[in-house]
Amino acid sequence: MALISCLFASLKLYPMRKKWQNAVVRAQNTNIGTDKELENVIGFLEDRLKYRLDYEFSLEKEPMRLTNVVYLTDASGKRISGKRTSKIKVTHVINGKVKYAGIYFKGQNFNVVEGDSIAGGRVKNIGKFGITVEKQGKDVFYDVETIPLDDQQTKLGDK
Repeated sequence: MALISCLFASLKLYPMRKKWQNAVVRAQNTNIGTDKELENVIGFLEDRLKYRLDYEFSLEKEPMRLTNVVYLTDASGKRISGKRTSKIKVTHVINGKVKYAGIYFKGQNFNVVEGDSIAGGRVKNIGKFGITVEKQGKDVFYDVETIPLDDQQTKLGDK
């Protein structure tokens, strides 16, 4: 019985010995200080970048090749997916005795106050950072969409 047990154990340990020897050989062949695999990956990425920069997309020649599609974003980094004019865009908020919000909806600009209806909903709240519209019993918050300052624009008070 002990002999059979030793036989089965040796059959199980033999492949592990081979794996260990292969690991030792790989460790001996490793060059410290230079990482060839990393250099190969960087070279591959550089070649791929050169290829993509030289590529000229032509819809007439390759209408189904979508690997070089560029996603457009607005100034705040949100992805633009076509002209969706039916979406509410809050352009500005005026805090005063009566709070106003500027809305761009379906190609038109509107000024709304709390209680006004727009886009099938009712303006429930106007805050510093956006408005809350109640639609079908659910509250939907719309952020004020801002654009970042560039070199030609100045901050309020800077001259």
